[in-house]
Amino acid sequence: MAAPEWHDPTDRDAARPASAGQDVAGPGAAAALPGMDSQARTWASDNDCPMPVQDPSGRGAAAMVRCQDMLDLGRAAQETCGAFFDPVVLAQLDAALAHELAMRDQQSAVEAAADLDAAVRNDRDGVALAQLRRRVASTGASAEKSQGQAQLALEVVTALDDSAGGAFDPETVGQLSGAGLVDVIDMVEKVKNSLSAVQAHAQALFVAEQRLAQARAGMPKERLGRGVAHQVALARHEAPHRGRYLCELSEVVVREMPCTMEAFAQGRISEYKAGLLAKETAFLSYEHRAAVDQEICGDLDAVELMGNRELASAARKAACALDPQSFIKRHEKAVGDRFVSLRPAADGMTYLTALIPLKQGVRIIATLTKVADSRKAAGDERGKGQVMADALMHRLINHAPCADGAGTISDHRGVPAGSPVNTGAILQPTAAESQLCTTVDEANIALELVMTDRSLFGGDNDPAILVGHEPIPAPMARNMVLDEGPQQVWLKRLFTHPSTNQLMAMDSQARLFPEGMKQFLRAQDQRCREPYCDAPIREYDHIKAFAAGGCTSIDNGQGLCADCNQAKEAPGWSTTRSPAGVEGGGSPRATEITTPTGHRYVSVAPPLSGPAAPPGPRRKPR
Repeated sequence: MAAPEWHDPTDRDAARPASAGQDVAGPGAAAALPGMDSQARTWASDNDCPMPVQDPSGRGAAAMVRCQDMLDLGRAAQETCGAFFDPVVLAQLDAALAHELAMRDQQSAVEAAADLDAAVRNDRDGVALAQLRRRVASTGASAEKSQGQAQLALEVVTALDDSAGGAFDPETVGQLSGAGLVDVIDMVEKVKNSLSAVQAHAQALFVAEQRLAQARAGMPKERLGRGVAHQVALARHEAPHRGRYLCELSEVVVREMPCTMEAFAQGRISEYKAGLLAKETAFLSYEHRAAVDQEICGDLDAVELMGNRELASAARKAACALDPQSFIKRHEKAVGDRFVSLRPAADGMTYLTALIPLKQGVRIIATLTKVADSRKAAGDERGKGQVMADALMHRLINHAPCADGAGTISDHRGVPAGSPVNTGAILQPTAAESQLCTTVDEANIALELVMTDRSLFGGDNDPAILVGHEPIPAPMARNMVLDEGPQQVWLKRLFTHPSTNQLMAMDSQARLFPEGMKQFLRAQDQRCREPYCDAPIREYDHIKAFAAGGCTSIDNGQGLCADCNQAKEAPGWSTTRSPAGVEGGGSPRATEITTPTGHRYVSVAPPLSGPAAPPGPRRKPR
């Protein structure tokens, strides 16, 4: 993108007419720009702005007019947004809810008193009467508390709106349209994203303009751009390092990723998602980055439906397929940056953070999870997270070093000289030290690495998927499988659809079908199937509820996080199999979620590795 040349006179008065009706010739005069339209000339004159030079097309002045239009629209939107929220309406909704709950608790108290009276008349035994009396006391206390909260909520309404007074009727509240409010939230999100795209465009123009101005002022080439990021940071009320990141992001997205910029400008993706795409393609050449940009953001409807981790995973998968060796080099460099840090937390706690290679990290968390599950099965009353934290502290504090992992990146004593990472000499532990180390049978820890047979045995570069984590290049995946040493590696065959790579079936030798089904769903969905939710799978849900006649089968199952699984049990939520999968290439692995406001969202299981025909369009929320 060529930066427009802006004239920056040192004396604005010299570029201004001396008096009404008197023209001043010179590079700053509007009359010297025949290509500038009358609107641009009028705006530039009224706003005392420098005139662009060497721009007979008038594009520079037109851009200035568009900037002023954006400022006017922004101020108008700011005023509208400031007047949108009415605290009285929110207080009325709260008061109506408190009134509804108070009536419900009062009804429960009345029913409890009636049950006690009936029990007394029927000469019930003393135990039953005692239980009923406790119930009466409990419901009465709840009713009294609810009544007090309702009265307090009414006082808040009265304080905010004197006109309401004692005439407030809770029954008339709640006429707002929930569907309309969801539409407002959706539209404002898109507008907010579009405005962020305008910021990115303005930042790219500002960087180019400042570099040109600095060059004209005689600043050396190696110092061009100094201080520009700080100006952006101040304008956006951010720290200088954040301003530097935003400038770099706008440069990449505006200049090198046109499809991402189009999705950004239309409000389909946020600034954060645009940053994810730029980050995952940072190590690629310009041509490869453009190819990933087209593949991911060429379908605007599809990219709009992607969650953060899903989008980053898709970009990394495409990048790995194009240039796996660059990714391997980045990984080798990143291994050298591993570290452990400690920072304070609230209430006398600390955060212990470790940046370590993916394979070792997965095994550590799998080991701690196995220990926690074992203790919970034995009746340990601690929470799962507590057991994992206690096991980690115990093993790091009380157990002496051992000889496990000698000569590898997992060797805490260092690796031999000449290895990729040389951290010191190898220390030989004593027999007593070796006996203190507790181990877990690694063969029972499943990494769940999904890759094509072509990548494993044929040397193809289809990226592999470590379920629950990011895609990894094929060479790294082969090393994880083939460099296991004496440990056993278990293989299971996955069958995918030939055109979409959606998982269709899987071999299973497990004795219990439910566990095999969980493995299938975990490999199929990879993360929570709720749209935009990238949380790990924690629960396995019936799409058609078991109580409603739904069968326990793979076709009726999906993986969800605990929060999403609980949310869909609320009134008004429903989930069904969607025909979108058939529209998108024949895969049945799509679900349609309907919210209480009537909005519908389609979730499609992510494809596995391997070449596939281009998928059809994903349906947008309605």
